[in-house]
Parts: sequence; C-alpha cells; structure tokens
Amino acid sequence: MTTFAGRPVVVAPGVVSSLTLPWETGGEAGWAEGGPLDHDRPPALAFHVTDDQHRLTTHFRLCP
Repeated sequence: MTTFAGRPVVVAPGVVSSLTLPWETGGEAGWAEGGPLDHDRPPALAFHVTDDQHRLTTHFRLCP
C-alpha cells in the first residue's frame, strides 16, 4: 500500500473528465491534439471504507 505521512494514499476517479489509457481510442493523442482527456465519460466517486482491523476497501461508483 502506498502511504504519505503515515496515511494510505488512494486516488479517486475524475469528476469532470478521465484520461484515456494508451490502448483506448484517443489514448495516444498528444496535448496539441486535445490530450488524452475524455469529457464524455460519466463522473465517478470513490468511497474508501476501513474495517475494525484498519483494512482499506475502495468502492467505485459512477454518477449518472
């Protein structure tokens, strides 16, 4: 697990845009061509939940 200042670091999905991955359509676009941003994907949230043993579980949900 990645930590910063003794705390777990977990990233969440974008709420405005998402980066396309290299194997996805548009993923190879450079910033001069508009970048690998996809503004058509729905926003999403990540809910980070810890249990009694301090184990972290992350649940991702799309926001319609």
